[in-house]
Amino acid sequence: MTRAMPSHVMDYPVCLRLEGRSVLLVGGGAIAEGRAIAVLDAGARLRVIAPEATATLRRLAADGRLEWLPRPYAAGDVRGHHLVLAATDDAAVSRQVATEARTLGLWVNTADEPALCDFTLPSVGRRGPITVAVSSAGRAPALASHLRKTLTAQVTRHHVWLARLSGWLREHLPRGAGRQRLLKQVAVGDIGALLQRGERKAAWTQLRAELKHLKIPGETP
Repeated sequence: MTRAMPSHVMDYPVCLRLEGRSVLLVGGGAIAEGRAIAVLDAGARLRVIAPEATATLRRLAADGRLEWLPRPYAAGDVRGHHLVLAATDDAAVSRQVATEARTLGLWVNTADEPALCDFTLPSVGRRGPITVAVSSAGRAPALASHLRKTLTAQVTRHHVWLARLSGWLREHLPRGAGRQRLLKQVAVGDIGALLQRGERKAAWTQLRAELKHLKIPGETP
């Protein structure tokens, strides 16, 4: 007996590495501005196509942080990009952008047009290397924003510091069960608890004891 598929297939959440990648953004309004800033923060090379643009987008273009083509979208503009974003009030343009991007196998997101999206953009909060992202699969953006603010407020400087310490340990310690055990101790175990209580001396003593059992590449035994 074949099981019926759910009426709504769940999204698959990912965090894209866009550094050095070419991204096209069609639109120059307030929504486009927010998406442009997020893409630039991720290190992407951004091209914006829009007859008009916000003051912020114009300033970013003048500073050389993005390329702005002050004209309407034209057929073929999606070529040569890794990712395509559309944030325009013109439904016909949105459909054209989405259709051309999909024809070329490019991932596209169109603001307020879930049916034209290959992926959705969650509501995002950042604290250092920690990213909090909440998605409602495009169904309830206001609710996603509220939950994101609530959850981000719970990420403290302590968590940011632990994330950076864990990153350093992952970079310098050899792979294996020992490293995994130590990282868990730092994140949610005794070492993390000591640090959260401000007992840094005790935490460092325990951390050094654990490190004695793990060889750091390049160190003299």
